[in-house]
Amino acid sequence: MEIRQLKYFVGIAETGRFSDASKELFISQSAVSQQIKLLEEELGTQLFIRYKHGVTLTESGQELLPYAKQVLKSVSDCYDRIADLKGLLCGELNVGLTYTLEPYLRATMLRFMKAYPKVQLNAHYKNLSELLKKLRLGEIDIMLSMMPTSPHDFCESVPLLEYRLAAVMRKTHPLAGKKELTFDDLRHQSLILPEKGLRDRNAIESFIHTDTGDLNVRALVSDVNAILNLLQESGSVSILAENITDGYPNLCTVPITGLTAPVRVYAHFNRDSGRKHSADVLVDMFKESSAFCVQKRKMSGAKEHTVIL
Repeated sequence: MEIRQLKYFVGIAETGRFSDASKELFISQSAVSQQIKLLEEELGTQLFIRYKHGVTLTESGQELLPYAKQVLKSVSDCYDRIADLKGLLCGELNVGLTYTLEPYLRATMLRFMKAYPKVQLNAHYKNLSELLKKLRLGEIDIMLSMMPTSPHDFCESVPLLEYRLAAVMRKTHPLAGKKELTFDDLRHQSLILPEKGLRDRNAIESFIHTDTGDLNVRALVSDVNAILNLLQESGSVSILAENITDGYPNLCTVPITGLTAPVRVYAHFNRDSGRKHSADVLVDMFKESSAFCVQKRKMSGAKEHTVIL
């Protein structure tokens, strides 16, 4: 059994056609067919059911597929680790992150790509449960998110930053001139909030229910950038990270009484897979970026507090 045979096998399984796999692998279709035939002969079983316009996996093929992917991932990791030991940054870096963190990642991604052009940086935007699955399976090298709500033994978590939530609105909004807002100030405002299940939304759930009056929630949105763009074009208000408006000069943030507990963000690694040098470099860049620098703000009648670690 050869590595190239497993590579061809996975390619066919994912595309469903010998011809499509050969194009993606830049190998002739006859060569692909010959190697699959040799693999089937060696295993003593048929891996694909051939049809006129494609193929499907047999039971044996379905059983082999996850093992083949695991072998190919191990081979790729081997090359990356040897390159790291030589002090070289190359190969791929797969980063998983929740949608809420996209504004923070953008500038660092651009800086990383410019500094290390030989590293292919792949960003996977998923919800927390999907990212945890990818991290466990080794499909991503690093996960950026808030700390999981339940323990996961395979995770090694490194603190990156913490931030507080605030009201976000246009600078021309009537509430923009206030030093601090209360629940009553927001109760009758048109609100655009993060979708339920997102970490920022979870952090303000208790705040929303501290009064019998209902907030005027006009929209729930899963993408932070979409919320910020909507705020720029409307008189609505949102509740997001207090330093989220970087890059949005028409928006501002105002602290909210009762929302003082910080939201913490971590870099998570699979402790069984080892860290890539490139992942550590990316984390260091996060800590050096303007989004993560130490910022101190004074609120009316309050002591200075560190917003970002």
